Amino acid sequence: MSQFRTSRATAVVDVVVPVYNKVSFVMDAVGSVADAVEACPGASLYLVDNGSTDGSYELLVKHFGARAQISRLLSGTIAAVRNAGARQGRAPIISFIDCDCLIPRDYFARLETVLSETEAEATGCLVLLPPNPTWVEAVWNRMHDDGVSENETWINSANFAVRRSIFERVGGFNEKLETGEDAELCQRIRAAGGRLVEDARLGVAHLDNAKTVGAFYRKERWRGLGMFGTFRLGAVDKPIAMTVAHLAALVGATAILVLAPAPLLIRAAASAALAFAAPIITVAYRRRSSVRAFSRTRAVFLYQLYYLGRINALAIIASRKLGRHGRRRAPMVSQ
Repeated sequence: MSQFRTSRATAVVDVVVPVYNKVSFVMDAVGSVADAVEACPGASLYLVDNGSTDGSYELLVKHFGARAQISRLLSGTIAAVRNAGARQGRAPIISFIDCDCLIPRDYFARLETVLSETEAEATGCLVLLPPNPTWVEAVWNRMHDDGVSENETWINSANFAVRRSIFERVGGFNEKLETGEDAELCQRIRAAGGRLVEDARLGVAHLDNAKTVGAFYRKERWRGLGMFGTFRLGAVDKPIAMTVAHLAALVGATAILVLAPAPLLIRAAASAALAFAAPIITVAYRRRSSVRAFSRTRAVFLYQLYYLGRINALAIIASRKLGRHGRRRAPMVSQ
């Protein structure tokens, strides 16, 4: 039996908003979602706090207690929080919106239209830039804007809607994953025969992007912790392949710089070419698919940080696995 409830004909859409330490965005972002829910007959709003410590939960209760069903988990992955919200409703459509996203008042009317016209099992859209974005936000967003309104292999769960029938059938989000739960869910939906469509009519503004290079690196390192969630034998995972290739290139670049029997200038040039090969190749690919102009130099710099963050994540994953193995072996060692 499914862990989720069955749908009810009187409901249209259940809107699930996970919240964790976003007190600066709660009033504007969650307020916009609450307004859109009230503008859509048959919509219900579920706010699920994941043990916030910055006052977010108290703000939700104070300002949205009469407009939404509010619940709280003491701890859990973002996947667990989203599943907990989905289990509370019965509508045939589940809409997941992050608590730092601004949505238009007619968002859910647009959602119904998109699902009706496309007959997709899941839909959403690349999150849009907030007002006055930093160059980090602008370059990264523009680089990944491919025009949308087409079939996709993955849709970001910050702005993701899915039919409850297939969501329940595939078991919802994988609660064991720390990150990457949206890509992994989309992979299972596609494997079950579901179609994913990204549509520009569902654009929402994302307020809490990484605004500095330091914040960008930390966020990509954290996201990299879930990189193996979609790994399958017999299939090529491009981000993982490029990350491993970049790691090998960095090792080779270091070896050339230190060991090659050539003049320093030549060694430095060859080393730099290897060290930036993966970012340059990736940006060239993105430039071909993007519909918006962006600075190639800044884009290469950001992708260098992206791959370095993922390499750091690989080290963290390996360290965790070694730590777990170590703890398992510890009782066997003589004292």
